[in-house]
Formats: sequence, C-alpha cells, structure tokens
Amino acid sequence: MHPIDVIVVTVLAQALAALVLAGLLWLFQRSREYRYLKLLALSFLTLSLHLGCLSVALQIGQHGAPASRLHDLFEALALIALFPSLAWLSIGLLNALRQRPTARRKEYGLVGLAAIAGAGLGLMAVTTTDPLSTYILRVSIPYGIAAAVFLGLSWHLNRAQPNTSALISPILGVTAFGLMGLFLLSLSTRSLFLVLDGQSPFQSPFVALLGLLALGLVGLSIVIWLLENEQEKARRAHQKAASAEQRLRFVSTHDAATGLPNRRQFQNQLSQEILQSQENSERRVAVLALGIHRFKDISEAVGWQRTEDMMNDLTRRIRDKLPGHFTLGRIGERDFIVMMPNLRRPDAAIAHAHKILARIRLPFEIRGQRVFLAVSGGLSIGPDHSDDAVTLVNQAHRAQLRSASASEQLTVHDAGDRTMQPGDLVHKETDLRRACEEDQFDVYYQPLVSIRKRCIVGFEALLRWHHPTRGLLGPDHFLQDAASLGLLERIEEQVFTKALTQLADWHSDLSLAPVSVAINLSAERFQQPDLPDQMVELCRTHGVSPGYLDLELTENAAITDFEAGLDTIGRLREHGIQVSLDDFGTGYSALAHLQRLRVNYVKLDRSFVHGIDHDKHQHALTHAIIELIHSLGMPVLAEGVETRSQLQQLIQCRVDYAQGFLLGRPRPAIDYQTLLEKKYITAL
Repeated sequence: MHPIDVIVVTVLAQALAALVLAGLLWLFQRSREYRYLKLLALSFLTLSLHLGCLSVALQIGQHGAPASRLHDLFEALALIALFPSLAWLSIGLLNALRQRPTARRKEYGLVGLAAIAGAGLGLMAVTTTDPLSTYILRVSIPYGIAAAVFLGLSWHLNRAQPNTSALISPILGVTAFGLMGLFLLSLSTRSLFLVLDGQSPFQSPFVALLGLLALGLVGLSIVIWLLENEQEKARRAHQKAASAEQRLRFVSTHDAATGLPNRRQFQNQLSQEILQSQENSERRVAVLALGIHRFKDISEAVGWQRTEDMMNDLTRRIRDKLPGHFTLGRIGERDFIVMMPNLRRPDAAIAHAHKILARIRLPFEIRGQRVFLAVSGGLSIGPDHSDDAVTLVNQAHRAQLRSASASEQLTVHDAGDRTMQPGDLVHKETDLRRACEEDQFDVYYQPLVSIRKRCIVGFEALLRWHHPTRGLLGPDHFLQDAASLGLLERIEEQVFTKALTQLADWHSDLSLAPVSVAINLSAERFQQPDLPDQMVELCRTHGVSPGYLDLELTENAAITDFEAGLDTIGRLREHGIQVSLDDFGTGYSALAHLQRLRVNYVKLDRSFVHGIDHDKHQHALTHAIIELIHSLGMPVLAEGVETRSQLQQLIQCRVDYAQGFLLGRPRPAIDYQTLLEKKYITAL
C-alpha cells in the first residue's frame, strides 16, 4: 500500500473515532442534560468533519492538477470545521471545570468568530499562489493554534485537579491533552522547518498513527472522566442525603432556634429517667415548666431577630448554671422545660426551681435598654405525681398556667387535682355520639396554592365540631378522645362524605377550574386492607374522579407496617388516587423510606417554614431538604406560610406548592367561591 493511502486510512480512522466519541457524549447529554456535554459532542462532531474532509483532500491530491479545485474545496472545508471544533472544546471543557455555563450569546459569538477565522484562513490558503505561504496557511498555523488550545486546556485541567484526588481521570486528562498539544505542535513546527529548508513536507504514516493514538487517548480520558464524574456525584449525593437526614432527625427532636430538645425528645429522655427512678424508691425526677409572659409584646418592641437572640441568651443563661445531669428543653415559642433527675426530696426540686427562676428574671441588655422577662413556673415530681412522662410534662405545664393566672412565681402540681374525672370520659362519649347523630361536625377548607401557576389547585379538608356549648372546636380538642372511644371511623366517614360532595359541586360548576381535595387519613384506616376499594367506591358514589382525591397520611402511619403500606399506596395510585406524606420532618424522617414510598407529593412541616425568613441556617436546611425531595422526583408543599417574607424565601428554595394563613385560612366552602372564580392569588 502506498504511504499516502496509509495516511488517508489513518486519518479516516481518526474521523471515525471522533464521530463515535461525539455519539457517546450526545447519549450522555440526553440522559444527564448537562450543557457542556452537548458542546463537547459538537466539538468532536466537527472534528470528525475536519478529519473526513482532510482525508478526502489527501486522496484527491494524489491525482494532480486536474483535481486541484476540488482539493482546495475540501482543504477549505477542513479548516472551516477545525476552528469551531476547537472553540466548542474549549468552552465545553471550561464550563465543566467551572461548573457554570457560558452565556449563550457569548458562546455563539466565540464559535461564530472561530468559524469566520477558519473560513478566512481557508480562503487565503486556496487563493495564494506561493507554495510556502499555502502550506503555512493550511498546516502550520491551524495546527499551531490547535496545539495552543490543547496545551492550554491541559494547563487548566492540571490547575483544577484536587490535591487529594484519588481519581484517574484528572491525571489522564492532563496527560492526554498535553500529549495531543505536543503532537500538534511538533506537526506544525516540523512541517514549517521542512518547507523552509526546501524539503518535502510529506508526513510519514508513522506520524499519522501517532495522531490516531493521541486522539484515542484524549477520547479515553474524556470517557473515563465522565464515568468517574458520575460516580463522584453519586457519592456526594449520598453524603449530602446522609447529612441532610441526620440534620432532619436532629430538627425533628430539637428546637430549631436554640438547639434544645423539643417536647418529643424531652419526653423520651424523661421516660428513661422515670424507669431508673422506679428501680430506686429513694430517687425522684422533677419537671419544671417555665412560661415567659408578655412574649408577643417584647417581640413587637425589639423585633423578631433580637427576640430570638434574647431566647438564645436565655438558653445559655439557664443551661450554663444547671447541674450537669439536668436537661433543658424548649417545647414552645415562649415555653421552656427542665428535667431534674436523681433528687431525694421534693424540697430540693423546689429550691432548684427558685434558683432558675431568679436567673431568668435578671435583665437583658438590648440596644442599650434593659429588658426584664416576667416568668412563672410549674413543678411536677415523679413518680409521686405520675410515672408517665407525658403526664408529668402536662402536669408541670398546667401548674405553670395556674402560677401565671395567680401571679405567683412557682406552683407545684397538686396530686389531688384530677383533670380527668372518672365521669368526664362518659360525658365526652355522650357529646361525641350526639355530635355524630345530629351532624354537628363540619368540614372547613384551606387552599393549596401552586407557586408556578399562582392559583388554587386544591383544598385540604379540615374537621370542625360545632359544639352546642363550647363553640367551634378543632380536632385537637376531641379527635384523640374519639379514637379511644372507637368513634374515629364514624367521624371520618362524615368527613369523606361532606368533602367529596363539595368536590362534586365544584366540578359541576363549569366556570371553575377543577380542583382536588386532600383528606387526612388516620393510621387505623390506612391499615385496612380494603382501603383502595373503599376510596374508589366513595368516589363512584359521589361522582368524583379518583384523580382529584388526595389522601394525606403521616410518616409514622406510613411506616407502621412498611411493606403493607407500600402495597396500599401502590394500589391507591393504580386507581389514580393521590397520596401525600403529611408533616414531613416531624416523624422518623428517613429519606430511604421516602424514596420507597413514592407518594405524589410531600408536605413539609411548618417547623421548616417558621424562621426561614430571618434564620440563614433554617433557610439552608429547608432548601437542602426541598432539593433532596425534588431529586427523588416528588414535588413539595410547604404548610404554615403566614407572611410574605416566608413565601418569598420558600419560592427561592423552589417549593412547588404552599398552604397557610397568608394564602387562605380554613373557612367554609362558600367563602372560597369568589376566590376560585378569580383564578389567581394576589399574595403571589
């Protein structure tokens, strides 16, 4: 085979290799949607075009003068393709290293200038009659520029390489791009020196094979870099998920502002102390509930941020002086609680309580002004008053409320005071059964608003009891008693009936956009095997499409019997019924559970919203959790939105839906008729 034929075949092999690499990069781009992958694919596609045109020009060049015009055309096309290829390669690789895209206008401008430069060089090469100038324009200058590009990219890759990186691709990339740059530089300079010495600039097949090897090494380095990059991103995502889950667990058991144990965590620790005290009859554990008076007035006077700072100072003031085995918790905006274990006498608990109250009453300095906190305390002692953690906390809290109403500093729980007399439950059962029979329960609706569409897309159905003597009551006042009395399922039936009837009325009004209704589902009902069939039958009875029914269940309810819960959710979704996870962040908050549950959307607990507009740590945590839920393919609804600043921060965190007093309070359905007709929410 003639040497020129070997070169042509080798250059064609380079063109094919560049084309294959462009195809691989394009496939990566289709699945990952990274802009820089598209640019690299375009770079190797045009490089393949350059090499293909070059091989054709070399083949035509063997036929001499009659084919010179066609030879010049393919030489010019090769030059025109080379420069955009170098531009796309530089932009794509630098974008990947910097992890930010170049502005489209700037990108198009650079590639356009490169194409114009290639066209100008090609035009000069085919119009000049001087052989030396022609060769310089066709070979030395283009490959010299290409050598500078590859050497420059090798330098950038070396700079971007982490000092502690254990990956192969950074070293391989620096080496591959550096060798390709040196090869092109040697090709450019060697050809130039040969022409200047009056020798033939013909390149040997060996040089062409070196070019094929250098290009193959560049392609290999890019493929390995892509694979290792995906592995590294997966590793970082796993670490980020683990870190977020750890923070989420901390938030679910601690107060976000002060980092103190919240009610749930405090009661868990208290339960352990009670068990230990039961093993030793001489040991007692006391619970001190602390309530700050005029908290709202102070907050309005000094501002929310300074109030939170003052609460943090108060936390340090109390905690720093507590004995090491005492525990301080925060169970409300203005409520703190102290656990005092290993006490032998009740009067020791009272003495500690007075010391703590005295420290709280010391003034705070805010903007040069002395601020005094009025505080009252309530004390309960276990196991004297109770051997149950929840009961002890409630007893201490009620004692604190009595202390506040009597303008006293400290009140000890009275063991003779029973908040629930034996006959009370009987009276409650009578009232609840009468309420079921007389249709005293009603459903109020709170809008669920789409941030993107700026309109109401659904309502949450909220249970209310029109009590004959106590007025309108929320579920916190009676639902637990209804469950203990076996009336919960009967009440739920009324909620479903009223909510689906109202949903059918909304859908029958053709002037309104269709909305969905979200109904809270109890854990007991969720565990019923025939739940999907029940829901489908209810929808059929009321003439409602199952796709507009959304069942909200808590995280704890979903994982009580996890595998059975997965099956139930799957069957509900097969029927088109939506399932959402309510109060996310207050339960076990396991992201692994969330990934397997595959609900339609996740409701972020209001604790993530509170403080997001003035606490940067809270904002960062909320943003991280939303991004992680999005990465699992699920939208996020934030509940408890009360201010415009909170809504604005949530929009920045890319939340999908919002719910709260700012967007609409729980009201009867008729109150939202006008708002549904307007279609758009003015708060957004």
